[in-house]
Amino acid sequence: MASAFTLCGHAPAEIENELDTLVVSAWRTPEEISSTTSAVTLLDLGEMESIGILDIKDALNRIPGVIATSTGGQTGALGSVFIRGTTTPYSQLVVDGMRISDSTTPFGNFLSGARVNDFSRIEVIRGPQAAIHGGESVGGVIWMETARGSGDPMTYLRSEVGSFATLNTYGSNSGSKDGFSWHLGGGYEHTDNDAPNESYDLIRSSMRLEWAQSEDVTIGMTYRGQDSRYQYDYFGSNIDHVDSHLVTAYADAQLAPGWISKSVIGFYNEAYDNDTDLGNYGSDLERVVLSTDQSVEISENHKLLFGGFIENTDFSNTLGTVSDEYRYGGHLGMLWTPTDRFTADAVVRWEDYVNYSDKVTWRIGGGWQALDKTRLRGGIGKAFRTPTLMDLYGTTLGLGNPNLEAEDSLGWDLGVEQELSEDHRVSVTYFENSIKNQIETTFVLPLSPPPVNIPGSTLTRGVEFAANGAISESIDYQLSWTWLGDSLQDQPKNTATAAIHYRPSEELLFGMGATFVDTRAYDGAPLDDYLLFRIHTSYRLNDMVTLHARVENLTNQDYVLADFGTPRQGAGLGFYTGVTAEF
Repeated sequence: MASAFTLCGHAPAEIENELDTLVVSAWRTPEEISSTTSAVTLLDLGEMESIGILDIKDALNRIPGVIATSTGGQTGALGSVFIRGTTTPYSQLVVDGMRISDSTTPFGNFLSGARVNDFSRIEVIRGPQAAIHGGESVGGVIWMETARGSGDPMTYLRSEVGSFATLNTYGSNSGSKDGFSWHLGGGYEHTDNDAPNESYDLIRSSMRLEWAQSEDVTIGMTYRGQDSRYQYDYFGSNIDHVDSHLVTAYADAQLAPGWISKSVIGFYNEAYDNDTDLGNYGSDLERVVLSTDQSVEISENHKLLFGGFIENTDFSNTLGTVSDEYRYGGHLGMLWTPTDRFTADAVVRWEDYVNYSDKVTWRIGGGWQALDKTRLRGGIGKAFRTPTLMDLYGTTLGLGNPNLEAEDSLGWDLGVEQELSEDHRVSVTYFENSIKNQIETTFVLPLSPPPVNIPGSTLTRGVEFAANGAISESIDYQLSWTWLGDSLQDQPKNTATAAIHYRPSEELLFGMGATFVDTRAYDGAPLDDYLLFRIHTSYRLNDMVTLHARVENLTNQDYVLADFGTPRQGAGLGFYTGVTAEF
């Protein structure tokens, strides 16, 4: 999906309000989506929830260029995100302005327990973004923000039960008064999953407190907590326990006319424990980050952007791996808008991995409103990825290689967005990324060989297509499709999602969706393609209560998520129903 696209339910409203839509991930400060030169998608989280898409992975799958899944099992298993033909370690997760994932911290555990209804913003910016966001952003960046309170105080309650002994409950209270706003939320989730001996329990909580001291200064803090247990059979009985906490404090200020300043200090810790019939593996991680981002209008047509960060990550595991690593760096960029129809930007970044090496990355992009209903956009940039601690020192399932070199990449894309009429819009983007010294990991039981750097360059390339619109005042649709000509770990050549919504009245909603995933292997056994259908409905009884129901995998399609010696079966036909109350 190209830069001026958002995923929402009513295309005409989207087109009309496009110029008012702001994105944060492109520059780490708010900018109009129409001036962004990167391919970025802003998810409509209210729409996701209204159609019963609660899991972050399911929401991300509606974005072209993105495959969000789990190669380890059903709900609760370690999450994976493949952006533009790369794998999970090649993309970065930023939550509340703090970088969560890097070479020491994969974001799979965070992703497995993330749900849409305690976030107010989720953006995915695709392509090499290291110049703004730093290392491990070769494929792209997922930007998430904890929900903000606004308006009159409101309590929100949602409860759902369904197949596989599933229970999902969540509640929040939010609002604002006299410059102070708040959001407090928490929930519990349980499912036995549609697989033998595979169950999941999740307790999650979130909070944001914010105080607008004046028109120019806002300070606040966020908290997110997750405690989960995932039990499954994989060469014996396993229990994965994840306990994580994220705390940030931030200040947003207008220091002078045209000068916006954002500063964040954050703390993240994650304790992971895996108990098996063969023994125990555990890891502990703590990270502290201080970052600042500045946006300064130096003239009517020029905006200067700069920022810096310093972070410390302390990691240890039961294999004896210990790392206490500092990183720091900064970026400098310029946004140029000589006319209403043309935008160009350029940014350069220096970043020092104290225990590894320093890197310089850059990106140049441009956008041109060629015709009233046609916009062209493109960019080229350099990114990098350092070896993970597992790559360097090994895991319980494989050996490490302490002599690995960092990977460098050079990626570019070119896209066009076309408004076909007042009610319909499409976008097409072609992308390529050349990765030098790719780190190749081979999974072989019982003990995998050490990873190695592949000489030369490895290519990822493909096409992203998206369309949405309204057939009538009561019917709208969304389509996305990704073709991968080359990818890492034998990903599906074609993936697609489609959805159509019918609203015969303000109270009633019907909808249907489909997901297609082509043949693939993920470097395991070859897997057949599959096509899944879902239907959903909701009825608003009154201003406070809404009933909802959905059916997943309507045709009871038999499919496998991954096969690394033992097939991990996908869920079959499932029915879920519940109620939402707002007061």
